[in-house]
Amino acid sequence: MALSAAQVKALKHKGERAFPVYTWWLYLSIIGVLTLNNIAWKLWAWRKRSTHQKQSTAQRGSTSASNLPAAILTASRIAALRWRLPVVPMNVLEILMTIAYILVLFCLEFTSTNGLQIALWADRCGHIVAIQFPLIVALSWKNSLISFMTGISYEKLNLFHRVCARVNLMLVYVHLFGTLYALGGAGGKQWFHDPYTYCGPVAGFSLTLLVMISTAPVRKRFYEFFVKAHMLLVTIIMISVTFHVTLAPPGFGFYVWPAFVFWAFDRLVRFGRWIVLNNLFQPRKSSGQIDLISDDTLLFTVNRHIPFGWYAGQHVFLSLPTLGRLQSHPFTIATIPSSDAKKDELVFIVRVREGLTKKIKQHIMEFGSCETPMFLDGPYGAPPDITPFSTCVFIAGGSGISYTLPRLEELLTQVIAKNACASRVVFVWVIRSRAHLKWVASRFSKIAASAPSDVTLVLNVHITGGSPQVEDLRDSPEADVEKDASVDDEDTKSKAELDALAEGLVITNGRPDVFKILEAEVNAAVGPVSVDVAGPASLLSDTRKALTGKFAGPGGVMKGTPTVQLNIEEFSM
Repeated sequence: MALSAAQVKALKHKGERAFPVYTWWLYLSIIGVLTLNNIAWKLWAWRKRSTHQKQSTAQRGSTSASNLPAAILTASRIAALRWRLPVVPMNVLEILMTIAYILVLFCLEFTSTNGLQIALWADRCGHIVAIQFPLIVALSWKNSLISFMTGISYEKLNLFHRVCARVNLMLVYVHLFGTLYALGGAGGKQWFHDPYTYCGPVAGFSLTLLVMISTAPVRKRFYEFFVKAHMLLVTIIMISVTFHVTLAPPGFGFYVWPAFVFWAFDRLVRFGRWIVLNNLFQPRKSSGQIDLISDDTLLFTVNRHIPFGWYAGQHVFLSLPTLGRLQSHPFTIATIPSSDAKKDELVFIVRVREGLTKKIKQHIMEFGSCETPMFLDGPYGAPPDITPFSTCVFIAGGSGISYTLPRLEELLTQVIAKNACASRVVFVWVIRSRAHLKWVASRFSKIAASAPSDVTLVLNVHITGGSPQVEDLRDSPEADVEKDASVDDEDTKSKAELDALAEGLVITNGRPDVFKILEAEVNAAVGPVSVDVAGPASLLSDTRKALTGKFAGPGGVMKGTPTVQLNIEEFSM
């Protein structure tokens, strides 16, 4: 039955005023559920720590109904978080959430349109897109309130920042072509003379360019260009959208003003943190040391006071004004805070790639190790809490040790303080050359010496190139990574550290069998297991695949095998 003009008008009003607001009620509900889940997790972790007792090996082999909740949790983790499609760099949960977001927006767009009457959905689309801008900005925060409430790191939220932008780009074109078609007659000619009209296409074209340069190949290959272009295009988009929705009668500026508030809050917090961390008027106090420790690895060392410390696994954005101008790059802090020092030593292990790091390597090859001003912004990130787990496994490839090594050190510190449940800790590091061991030998020695007697600590290093024998390690000549040669005392110290290290470290030639390592640890565990992994994509993929095996699956859990939590450090620019 055809609707009357009054009914169509009421439907149009509802679609343009109420439907966009519905999306935010949905988002707030999801954030609320995730917040409750985060609170429940923290309460479980607290209870686990407070009631922790050394356990005997659990009875296994027979299926028990009491293990059903844990089996369901395991099955959901495997299906949602560990399975990935070959062509999409997202897990199943992320894909499903993306599909759900698309369905919600498009259903609201084309629902109650009186048989897809264009006058009812063309303008509505613009309203729905405009009210998404605060969400897009909120998901890009470094100092994210959403992250604080839900426990989800801002890096993961940033993935949905990109997803939301790309989905809304589709709606921008639906709005554009729908409006052009609806106003294509003589009545629409005057509309094309309104100044605010042109702001819409400008914003849409800028968003199109932004989405194109934000694709992973472009973003990673031309990161510095991406950062600068992103800043410029976002500025154009926000100004254009604001004029477009504010001047369009009767005015809907309230859709986008919250985005500016969110952006200003994040920038204000970042600026305040930046001022506190950096001595702007005393450059020498803001300097740090850069060394080349292998052919493809740089070591940055900064002494700086971090007022509230940091958690192992967090990162900072580091800028080198004399080498990289205004560029800022994220690097994981490879150390933990010191409890008795006025200034903490922050160490960054950096893989040499294209761009800034390649430029720094060339500079050091020509002039030797250098001291240069370093400005910090951070720390950021939300590393998962592993204190409730009885067995903790750390797997790193190359510079991924900058994430796993401080996590190991922090965990052992917490065990000593009776704030963690770990009774077995396994550390696996995969490196190309034994030269990497020289700069980390002292830390391994300290870890092995300070490990609590009631914790079984296993340290494994897998060297994929050259002989791994300890005698060769002790006697091998120092790599010429600095023009200023090390004095004999330093060589003696390194050899002594390697001698001590040999007693607590298992060095193996070749790549590790991740599946066998994890299978053995999970089958031997007496409580929940945590696995932290960082490194190249192949190592991350092998770990995911291993933890979808039967030994870590719901069938095993039903028979008494402990649950496994997988934590992957995969920073995506």
